[in-house]
Amino acid sequence: MKRLPVAEEDRRSVADWYARWGDRVAEVDFKPSRAMFADDVIAFGSKVEMMTSQAQLEAEQWRSVWPSIENYSYDLATLEVVTSPDRLMAMGAVIFRSIGLHPDGQKFQRNGRATVTLMRASVGAPWVCTHSHISLKPGTPGISHGRRPEKS
Repeated sequence: MKRLPVAEEDRRSVADWYARWGDRVAEVDFKPSRAMFADDVIAFGSKVEMMTSQAQLEAEQWRSVWPSIENYSYDLATLEVVTSPDRLMAMGAVIFRSIGLHPDGQKFQRNGRATVTLMRASVGAPWVCTHSHISLKPGTPGISHGRRPEKS
């Protein structure tokens, strides 16, 4: 079996979702990110093994990582998308790029992978993340020591 074809509109909307989220990570902007995730999102991250709420994801993962990194973005040229036959559920997998900081301030490439499961109420409605799994590229230092201020 092979993946189903993905409508260009759906591929574009998933890419747009990632682009918005990437901008919010880069800006350390927590507040508008909350609406992009289900209240009961299931997430795996680099700081916490498993989280089962948006509040926990923000408190224990986002707030530990976003302020410590720089230049976060998704490389949308690497985006892979799978959609359900009814187009109400999608999976996106993409490479992210960022800069980490060693304790002495030296910068390092802090790249990795991000997979999300998205759902929406109807075709054309906004996507909401129900599952995220973020991991660093193998061999990448797990801790960054930056201290950027949060926007919201």
